[in-house]
Amino acid sequence: MPGKKVFLVTALFAAVVLTAGASVAVALSGADDHTGPPSPSPSTSPSAPAKEPDIGPVFHISDTGPVPLPLDPYMVSMEDIKTLDRARDITAAACMRSLGFTKWDDDTIRTGSPEDYNEYDFLEYIDPESASVSGYPRPANSSKPPSADRPPAARHAPTPEEQRAYGGSSSTMLANGLKIPLGGCSGEASRKVNGRITELPVDPRSLAVDSRLSAMRDSRVRRALTEWSACMAEKGLKYGDPVILRNDPRWGSRPATSPAGEEEKRTAGVDATCQREVNLVGVYKTVRAAYEKRLVDENREKLIAAKPVVRQWVDNARRLIANGGT
Repeated sequence: MPGKKVFLVTALFAAVVLTAGASVAVALSGADDHTGPPSPSPSTSPSAPAKEPDIGPVFHISDTGPVPLPLDPYMVSMEDIKTLDRARDITAAACMRSLGFTKWDDDTIRTGSPEDYNEYDFLEYIDPESASVSGYPRPANSSKPPSADRPPAARHAPTPEEQRAYGGSSSTMLANGLKIPLGGCSGEASRKVNGRITELPVDPRSLAVDSRLSAMRDSRVRRALTEWSACMAEKGLKYGDPVILRNDPRWGSRPATSPAGEEEKRTAGVDATCQREVNLVGVYKTVRAAYEKRLVDENREKLIAAKPVVRQWVDNARRLIANGGT
């Protein structure tokens, strides 16, 4: 993030780091095929700690309910992140219209899309019976901005001058004589949302990403992945990584509104059964919790200090939304 300003790791960033399935999992595994458990990759994962953290009793997970984690008390909700993004879009649009760009609305350039606000983890419990019938679970994006269903072709396409005004440029004056604010209207919107404090002492969502990556590199999780892979092979499916499998191109982009095919349903059912047999998700969540505890212990004061900053940002955002970005 430019200027070391910390804004919160949103699901959009998580999608890049976590969900691309093959690209992330292959990077973790160091392999070009489906075989072999993930192993660490210094280029994509945080530096390995000197010692893997101790763990308590291993969770045994048998449903899709949330698993309490040490960062939970400090976490910023996706609803609040959505509010921040929505306020930036509305405020930037008001700024653009004040500069004479009357066709610009808060949907011309969106900070986020509905799917960006889905919580995600590398490994989540999948019910074998449901997977055998319906395939891999897909999130239903029930909350959309007013114009989310408008196809891209129907949205206003920014002109070069509008793009300069929105993003800022070395030329601060427009053809109509009005001055572009510092950083453009997008920068102006961020300043109005953030107020005087533009940085977080630490971003809890960034720490959560670190804990996920560290857990996937941990020897105990890798051992469980080896057991899962052996279980899959016994059932005729040779895969080394469930993240790759869940995001297989054959079904990874299937929307929740489209039914799964027979191959996906069979594969998902076997995958979920093997995960349950070796308690893969339980081991992963237990190890992830240990890494989160370490991160909380190291960053507790900063995490506590970040909470009122985020509350102020959200209060500013709600006010801007209510006032149409002004």
